Amino acid sequence: MKWRWCIGDKLFAAMAFLVLFVTLGYYGATQGYLKNRFNDYFQQKTTQRFEAYYKEHGDSWEGVESLTLPDESEPGNSDPRNIALVAPVGGVLFYTGTGDPDALIRQGKPSAIEVDGKTVGTLYADRWESDEDGRLKDHILDSMRTSSFRVPVVTGLVALLLGFWLTRLLTRPLNRLVPAIQNIAEGDLHTRIPVTTSDEVGKVTEALNRMAQQLQRAEQVRKHLTADVAHELRTPLSTIQCRLEMIQEGGRDVPPETLLPIHDEVIRLTKLVDDLHQLSLAEAGQLRLDRSPTDIAALLDRIVDMLRPEADERRIGIVRSYPARPLTALVDPNRMTQVFYNLLINAMRYTPSEGTISIRIEDGFYHEMRHVTVTIADTGVGIAAEQLPFLFDRFYRVEQSRSRHSGGMGLGLAIAKEFVEAHGGYITVKSEVGSGSEFAVHLPFA
Repeated sequence: MKWRWCIGDKLFAAMAFLVLFVTLGYYGATQGYLKNRFNDYFQQKTTQRFEAYYKEHGDSWEGVESLTLPDESEPGNSDPRNIALVAPVGGVLFYTGTGDPDALIRQGKPSAIEVDGKTVGTLYADRWESDEDGRLKDHILDSMRTSSFRVPVVTGLVALLLGFWLTRLLTRPLNRLVPAIQNIAEGDLHTRIPVTTSDEVGKVTEALNRMAQQLQRAEQVRKHLTADVAHELRTPLSTIQCRLEMIQEGGRDVPPETLLPIHDEVIRLTKLVDDLHQLSLAEAGQLRLDRSPTDIAALLDRIVDMLRPEADERRIGIVRSYPARPLTALVDPNRMTQVFYNLLINAMRYTPSEGTISIRIEDGFYHEMRHVTVTIADTGVGIAAEQLPFLFDRFYRVEQSRSRHSGGMGLGLAIAKEFVEAHGGYITVKSEVGSGSEFAVHLPFA
């Protein structure tokens, strides 16, 4: 069976390597530090002995050649140390040991002797400690070597045990996430993971839950879209099929009035396909926009002039409230014409005779950015609060029983929302049953 490294194993291995590295580093640093401190101490001890002699003899080296060092008087000393004292102007003043003093001066360890800030001589030695000092140093180093090895080993083992426990503690929430992620990957979008902490793992869990929820909603939208498109296509295609079968069975010239319903259904199908294409481009962020600084009041006036005959026929008043100075937004005039046209057509459909549609343009801040806000309010039947969250969904209609020919296909508000957001703007709605609806379009100021 092939071993598979999980994140807990990797984390524990990294902690074990760190503990081993720190243990060996501590051991080596301790031994090196102690050896250096011993060498410094014995060097200073020998140097101070010569300094004391110099001061005791009136700042003179007279008779220094007869100075006796501790290890010289030790019985059975088979390996005495070699020490030479050299005057500042040159010349060996003192030497003890075996061999050539010149070789010691060339290869030995120097140590300057200073008295009152003045160098009065230089010591050279092959080693600074005496035999007795060397035995004491070796004994202490051996003891410290054992202790300095035992202590990091014990602390390292404790650290490893704590690391193992912490590794399991840290990876347990992640291990709990893995089966849920696998379920989501396999298509079980109803999976939800309990959030038990508020740390980074808890935030990841919340993000995964939101992702699953969004994927579930997207899957539902896809299924509904497929069903809605099929439903929208069924009626006109059935009409076309029936008319063509009648024409084929008749076996005579086809009068224009027979072809007119077929032509209407073809136009309707073409508009449906075009609206779905534009909507898919906007949702994918690929909608082409030819932006230019546009006077919003002038744009709305052109749309109102197009709709004025229908409004007069239905006796619906259109009231405009514009600021004294023109307000300009950086938009694609053609796209925004379709947005405002869809909103005004919707307002006229739901506003009864003798009703009023109000158009208001304002300059203000929305989401801490300067925007041009266009508000279109009607005095129609209004929309129930539970229907507002779905108002901008594709194929959603407030009155499900309305005819597709008289009530539209349910794409107008979805297109309006996507077009406005493609411009970096926002669209909001407020409504109350019996009091009418109010749509607000917020566009970035030019």
